[in-house]
Amino acid sequence: MKICKKVIGVVMAMLMLFSMAACGSKGEGTPAESGKATPEEAVKAAQAKMQEVKSLESEMVMDMAMSSGEQNLKMKTNANMVTFEDPMKLKMTMTMDVGEELGGIQKMEMYADEVDGNTTLYMNMMDTWYKQSIPAEQLSEYDTQESMDTYLDGSSALKEVGTEQVNGADATRYDGIISGDALKETMETSGALENLRPMLESANMQAEEIYKDLKDISVSIWIDTEGYPVKCEMDMTDMMQSLMTKVMKASEATEEQNINVDTMKVSITSKNFNNATDFEIPEEAKNAVEM
Repeated sequence: MKICKKVIGVVMAMLMLFSMAACGSKGEGTPAESGKATPEEAVKAAQAKMQEVKSLESEMVMDMAMSSGEQNLKMKTNANMVTFEDPMKLKMTMTMDVGEELGGIQKMEMYADEVDGNTTLYMNMMDTWYKQSIPAEQLSEYDTQESMDTYLDGSSALKEVGTEQVNGADATRYDGIISGDALKETMETSGALENLRPMLESANMQAEEIYKDLKDISVSIWIDTEGYPVKCEMDMTDMMQSLMTKVMKASEATEEQNINVDTMKVSITSKNFNNATDFEIPEEAKNAVEM
């Protein structure tokens, strides 16, 4: 996989932007009417309930497996997040296992807060703290509420599957899709296109090319007995294979260099709605060098 690092960097950037979609505007969720709610009504009600949440804890897991000839590459990312609203405060610890060929296990710790209208991002990379003043909207890609709202708002063709256990309690599962058209709209309105341009240009692609014939994403949503969306899982394998094929073609890869996307799944599980464990930003982070 001689061109793996370059190609995978582009694809991982696209994966993060699609899976943690920074959708600036929230949908107009409406509660379900009395009686048995349809899947669409149940999801809309969960969306409306999610918009009222002031704090929560979440875990995001991304599983990716790719192959090229006899070579196989697996990546797994775990991110634990705590978010508070009004004022905004965020904590995320992330572990990424990219395999020995690409650097082994990588860890990152990140905080953010808003004080007097100013938003600051704090990051610990390779045991060194950095901080940077950023626009508040830039943090939306790390905001579980924003991401979950995007998934709920874009879901369609929903059907009720049954009751399963999430966080040790019953939750109703709904299966559906997030259409390629909905993904396109999200990318256009979120500003993700501008973030993608430099990376795609390095692979000889125009950012607009990724919009063409986007594949649908299979999505499952679990809603607990209180109406909260406690879990969202997406199978992005087909969509990412389509994107990988485009990147490889633009990179003029040979047939032997072609990479197959065997698995690309993302899940977000949330708990402690309006009762998240509070935290303090470390002093060494606050005293870090300004980036």
